[in-house]
Amino acid sequence: MNSGISLREGKLEPELYLRLIEYYNNQQLNSAYLERKWRQWGKNTDLLYYTALREERELAWIVYNPLTSTIEEVLLNPDEEDIKMETIIDVLIMREILVAALILAEDKIKYQLLVDYGFRPSRVYLEASFQVIKMDLSTSVLLRKLKGYRHPEPQTKEMVALEKVPADESQEAIKAGLERLLNKLGGIEKYVDLGRRVVIKPNVVSEHGLKDGIYQGGIVTDPRLVRALVEILLPRAGQIIIAEGSSINRSETGKMFEHYGYAGIVQLDPEKISLLDLNQDESREIRVPAGKRMSSRNIPLTLEEADVIISMPVMKIHFAALVSLSLKNLQGAVPPLEKYMSHFFGLWQSLININQMVKSDLIIIDGLYGQEGFGPISGTPRQMDVLIAGTNPVAVDVVATRVMGLDPEQVPACFLAYLQGMGPLELSSIEVLGPRLEEVTQSFQLPELNLSGGHSISIHNGQACRGCYAYLHFVINKLRKADPLENSRLLIDRPFSPAVNIFLGPDTEVEIDPRSTNIFMGLCQQHHAHLGRHIPGCPPHTETIIDTIYSLFPDAAKAKYADMSEEAKLGEMLQTILDMQR
Repeated sequence: MNSGISLREGKLEPELYLRLIEYYNNQQLNSAYLERKWRQWGKNTDLLYYTALREERELAWIVYNPLTSTIEEVLLNPDEEDIKMETIIDVLIMREILVAALILAEDKIKYQLLVDYGFRPSRVYLEASFQVIKMDLSTSVLLRKLKGYRHPEPQTKEMVALEKVPADESQEAIKAGLERLLNKLGGIEKYVDLGRRVVIKPNVVSEHGLKDGIYQGGIVTDPRLVRALVEILLPRAGQIIIAEGSSINRSETGKMFEHYGYAGIVQLDPEKISLLDLNQDESREIRVPAGKRMSSRNIPLTLEEADVIISMPVMKIHFAALVSLSLKNLQGAVPPLEKYMSHFFGLWQSLININQMVKSDLIIIDGLYGQEGFGPISGTPRQMDVLIAGTNPVAVDVVATRVMGLDPEQVPACFLAYLQGMGPLELSSIEVLGPRLEEVTQSFQLPELNLSGGHSISIHNGQACRGCYAYLHFVINKLRKADPLENSRLLIDRPFSPAVNIFLGPDTEVEIDPRSTNIFMGLCQQHHAHLGRHIPGCPPHTETIIDTIYSLFPDAAKAKYADMSEEAKLGEMLQTILDMQR
């Protein structure tokens, strides 16, 4: 992407208005919209005005709102015949990363140029009396464009500590190992002053971590490790709150605490220690930095009012996110509707937004057992005997991902967080305290994902990111069972007329047949929604994919993502989100 083009910041000049008026007149657009926007721009002191230059030649002009990460106007210089919109946006995203665009709905030429680049129409609405389109950039396109990109300026050096702690040792030995880990970073006193309110956020995602009374490592944060941390904190903290918002069955957090014996931890000092369901906590609306994907999020008051937040994720594979570590752990820190909304406005960016608003003061990754295969709850435990700690979520996740034998650049949330300046991606910018990585690294097995279709179902993957690919696999795999209409074949091989085509990813490499039953998946295919049935989301929530795919099989028992009460709530939340987008 080295085009030799640079961006120069400046002030809005009358000359740009004249150029824009000429463009509007040539395209027969309503210039009253431009007049209104120009007045708004003049009052917005935060607005950025870029001139794209190559050897002092002016190639294009961009009006950019950094508070919403939105291109409010972009105009190519008509005197520069060889310049393309793609080249200009390439330069912009290297500076601003994930951006959106706002255009007048009647501007068909600009709409097509943006779609060709990878923007998709996420919202159509009236601004005054003008119909405008909000267009979001496909994250898959962004990650592809910036693959291998490294910040030109050196990253701040971060420290991450490692400690070997055998998982089969006693409670006392695990506590001693945790103390050694923390001492490498300066001791617990460095992070917790006397009398402070400390919130511990473990990963207690589901009941699968305890079967027949036997603990299954790698699914939830090991209760022994949580207990050890609480024992270390007791002499210093004024209050200790163990807080979680379960993500699978969202009304079951209290039962999860009971299931894993957290009441025993509270009994260490009932006046000082408490359990909290973040799904039920009162929340406060907080503005999202740079307004990427969403303008605000609701954050539980307990996290807002905490003096110290300690995040305790598990070292595990996530079939869609690749890994579930510290960035992913804070998905459980927001209310149920917020969890669900993240799938509709961009899951990877949502994780980054949450980590920007809920800042962990200390991160301790439970690697006593990891989980490989089809995580985060259905994989295979793997004894790792390691703990990892640090303060920067990107740096900690980079080290943990390397310990798992994986490349952090392939983790969408991790790479996107690096691009937005949240932490280093390369080990040269991380000081690892403890044993060498080679001494603790084990290559984790990834889940096998299969998007092959059936007799009359074709799946067209146009370079989808791992999210859409994996969530669709989850649902399609449920169709690889006996067809109730004909036991000799699989459900996925049931014949359909017309045939069914499922499209995902930003690229559409086959011609869309309007006579077929066409299903378009996610933001990347939103521009084709009028040609068939569209599944909203980025990536779509599993439940919305199940509803759409199983509508083809009305006689078949629908696959379940959660229990029936939770499914009903998910349906209600989906309707709430769709109403918000109108």
